[in-house]
Amino acid sequence: MGLDGDLLSALVGLMEEDRETMVPTRLSILVYLYFTQHATFPVLQKKLSLTSGNLASHLRKLEELGLVRISKRFVDLKPTTFAVLTRDGAERVREQMVRMREIVTMVVEKEPELEK
Repeated sequence: MGLDGDLLSALVGLMEEDRETMVPTRLSILVYLYFTQHATFPVLQKKLSLTSGNLASHLRKLEELGLVRISKRFVDLKPTTFAVLTRDGAERVREQMVRMREIVTMVVEKEPELEK
């Protein structure tokens, strides 16, 4: 199989291995939390430009997978929802980023075949 086939196989493999988190919105949430460790619901909503319903449904799924922990507490007498990346979530994000880096390296190192 040529390099193009290898790249395609690598991309498809990555998507197939982790269908739950390779959804762009969920991956964005996980990557944001990877660097911040935690965030409030409004901060995630604003930073990722998501509707409250969309964010809530993706956070619920990530919590079911054990990748994010959701907690609610009062801040300045207002109920506030927090999302915290779990240890499993951090490991999963890191593994995905390593795999993506390998794929990107293959793309960068490939010599493009230009038409004459």
